[in-house]
Amino acid sequence: MRWPSTKKYFNGFRILTLLSSLALMMDQIFIRWRMDGKIQIVSLAGFLPEPLMTSHLLFQAISVLFLASGLLWLFCIQPKWTSILSVVLFIFSTSLYLQNEPFGDHRQSVFCFLLMILAAREFQLLKHYFFPVAASIVVSFYFLAGWEKIFYSGLSWVNGTSLQVFVHYMGYGNSHLRHWILQSATVAKFLQAGILILECGSIFLFGPRFLRWAWLIGLVGFHIGIEEIFAYRYFLHLFLVLYLFALPDILERRHEKNA
Repeated sequence: MRWPSTKKYFNGFRILTLLSSLALMMDQIFIRWRMDGKIQIVSLAGFLPEPLMTSHLLFQAISVLFLASGLLWLFCIQPKWTSILSVVLFIFSTSLYLQNEPFGDHRQSVFCFLLMILAAREFQLLKHYFFPVAASIVVSFYFLAGWEKIFYSGLSWVNGTSLQVFVHYMGYGNSHLRHWILQSATVAKFLQAGILILECGSIFLFGPRFLRWAWLIGLVGFHIGIEEIFAYRYFLHLFLVLYLFALPDILERRHEKNA
């Protein structure tokens, strides 16, 4: 897998990542806040005094500061300082989010690491390894999710019932896919098997072109299904996948035609 070495391609990835991070922060800033129940430490914010750890106002203030800092970084205003500040604020905001959000979320981890390596680039670090590292971070979102299922449940995760229960309680009532899954355990098993193959085999995105495009098509369908059933807004990750693994092939073919 080769990535374009042009400044234009890097700047496109930088803009996409920063805009996606800002959108993610806007998405979570108005979440339902947990105010009761047993408190368990699941993030760095869990070590704060409880009044601070559970403060929705503090979370919103940190998130707004990130939005301001991220916008300054996006427009290259003092990029070295705003990049560091943005990474720190994103980590702090995400830590408070994970500590208080009832169901937790793992969307943020990918963007947290991508912001960190983008900040490193502001200091001329990772110049020769940036895109392999960025692509590995993006793929890890799927790869680790798949093998975590194998680790905890084995192949018994593909039983149909678990997906039916999940979409029954968490899916939207007007979802067509949700209806099909609830009506047929066979459909549920088929989809679970496909999900497991896509996630565990996501490393094939680094493979030959025909395998890469097979996985890209599968991941597009995977994300469409997630949005149709749950509206989890994981499509930000899909944009990164397409930018890193589809766009280079498209640009290369265009270059070959023009040569």
